[in-house]
Amino acid sequence: MWPYDLNLGPFYISLYGLMVGLGVAAGLFLTRFSAPLAGLNSDKAFNLAFWLILAGLVGSRAAYVLNNLGLFAKQPLDSLMYWKGGLMFQGGLAGGLIALGLLVLAGRAKLFISGDALAPGLALGQAIGRLGCLAVGCCYGRPAPSWFPLGMSFRSSSVAPFGQTLYPTQATESIGLFILTAFLMHCLRKKTFRQGTVMAMYLTGTGLLRLLMEFFRGDHRGQAVLGLAPTSWAALAIFISGLTIFWYLKTRPVSG
Repeated sequence: MWPYDLNLGPFYISLYGLMVGLGVAAGLFLTRFSAPLAGLNSDKAFNLAFWLILAGLVGSRAAYVLNNLGLFAKQPLDSLMYWKGGLMFQGGLAGGLIALGLLVLAGRAKLFISGDALAPGLALGQAIGRLGCLAVGCCYGRPAPSWFPLGMSFRSSSVAPFGQTLYPTQATESIGLFILTAFLMHCLRKKTFRQGTVMAMYLTGTGLLRLLMEFFRGDHRGQAVLGLAPTSWAALAIFISGLTIFWYLKTRPVSG
């Protein structure tokens, strides 16, 4: 795999931080196109996405720190160094949704139209961010059996087991998210769905994809509860929230 960082003269570039930054930039760029398809002014969507991204970064880092308190007990300042690795997507999504909810309550945004406009960019940013996990070696998979043809090994990671053939969880999830991004944009272009449907598709899609990947992961994800890691429960909650929106849209009168 790639080395952990790049040294360009006096400049130090973490590949993890670089991919997260590229994911944010790509997501914002795509929002310029997805927002008008959802019926939202692109400038307004861009400004909305900016604040949600900030809330998401705080939430994703906070969730990672809370899930790994033992790692930061002796060096609490390390909890601020997100560029070294350690962001939980579920925490980021929760932070973004909380921020969106506050903006909706304040009358600054509409939930479903905003969710539809931002969903493809979220999926794209998440897909690229997962490549950062691949570069560093975090979120690695369990050891793959000898007959599995698509295993991968890490030889320059300080996180993943050295040289072992593992399930490619990061790459698989990234590919799935790229496909989800294309599907969401296709649905927006068709314009045959009610407002909120694309948002629900994103939540169910990313929740189910993450939940499936959780069964193949081999890294530490916190203390299991009823047989599932906290990250698995979070993925299940995201999936159920998407189904709940589908149910709400189906039962709500069209005129409403």
